[in-house]
Amino acid sequence: MVLFYSPPKKVVSSQKTVKLQVHSVDAFGQGIAHYQGKTVFIKNALPSEEVDAKLIEDKKQYAKAHVVKYYTKSEQRIAPQCQHYNVCGGCQMQHMSIDMQHAVKVEAFTTLFKKEASYSLAADDIKVISSSPYHYRRRARLAVMYENQRLVVGFRQQESNQIVDIKACPVLVNELEQLLLPLKNSLAAIKDKKALGHVELIHVDSGTIIVVRHVRPLSEKDTALLFTLAKNHHVSLYLHGTELVHVVGRQDHYYCIKQLKLTFSPLDFIQVNGEINLNMVEQAIAWLALNQHDAVLDLFCGMGNFSLPMATLCQYISGVEGVAELVEKAKLNATLNRAQLSAQSHFYVSNLDNVDSQPTWYPEQINKVLLDPARPGAFQVMDKIVERYPSHVVYISCNPSTLVRDSKKLLQAGYTLAKASVLDMFPQTKHIESMLLFIKSGTK
Repeated sequence: MVLFYSPPKKVVSSQKTVKLQVHSVDAFGQGIAHYQGKTVFIKNALPSEEVDAKLIEDKKQYAKAHVVKYYTKSEQRIAPQCQHYNVCGGCQMQHMSIDMQHAVKVEAFTTLFKKEASYSLAADDIKVISSSPYHYRRRARLAVMYENQRLVVGFRQQESNQIVDIKACPVLVNELEQLLLPLKNSLAAIKDKKALGHVELIHVDSGTIIVVRHVRPLSEKDTALLFTLAKNHHVSLYLHGTELVHVVGRQDHYYCIKQLKLTFSPLDFIQVNGEINLNMVEQAIAWLALNQHDAVLDLFCGMGNFSLPMATLCQYISGVEGVAELVEKAKLNATLNRAQLSAQSHFYVSNLDNVDSQPTWYPEQINKVLLDPARPGAFQVMDKIVERYPSHVVYISCNPSTLVRDSKKLLQAGYTLAKASVLDMFPQTKHIESMLLFIKSGTK
């Protein structure tokens, strides 16, 4: 059974060790056992394993523990590829096979739907869209901390605000992982280290980008050190204090979806996993069954990640986004890719948490809808969607809880949940992304 919980922390002063038999695993990759009538969540433990575990949190109905000793090990257990896995908080599932990771995520998804929406989804009917289990992440944010005359660059430690000083990160694409040590050496040579904030690394079809955030201006000498790093490794460098400043390298950044080039700013949101993004766009288009007569509404459209590929196949696209800068970028991308587009494309700035009674972005001819909201979901706009009763609705989600909440409105309005996929956007982690297709009654 997959369990969801968000417990407050209570540290056990004695941290006693108990022998436990692990019988299942939760949605966060933790083993589940029982001890003295309470559920125990055990980091780095798998079903069928017998372990000695040290209790680190102890509440009335549950506890949390770390493994001290394994008596038996699961056949699904594999050796993590990352040397920092046991301390870094970035990944939670490197100790289990990728097939088991997929099974855990599918079970978590179906369990939540059953519990919160009283809707049964068969695991065998859910397609998992997966990518390379490692070297998939094309964007990452590195924390930087200077304490006790030591510069640390890396990710947050598990259940801590401390930074793990990483030397390698096998979930990063190779181009970014190879930058870690040169970047650390350059940052360590900077005189005013306490001026440094975090660092963002991005690698897309147009090349690699480094954005160094700083809390006060860097000196010319310190800037020159970063300039040299960028030149030697052929990357674009930006400094980000009160505003984003380009230092060196190309400024026209883009990634490709088939024949389209989608430009973006280093501060714009793009999907972290490029391979999954391509597969996700292709599946959304296939599920919508687009043709040259369709008029599509793309809610939370960003810079056109779904809008523009759909605009190569349909007659009309209405894209809506709350961030004005992204809408301007979507318009620019539509102009740059005009030769490949068949649809009339219109993009609007609108707060989708406060929808007008007659929004200009929802013309009468709209017959299909795609939405890809952030974690808070799209609850406020669901009524407006079902009011027009489009034939197809594709909902892409990074938060299963808000997806289930919003889906209930479609189900109550008479839609059928026709297809479901779990998107393994973040292999080795607990994160679950998903895509659902809803069809109105009578649609073939």
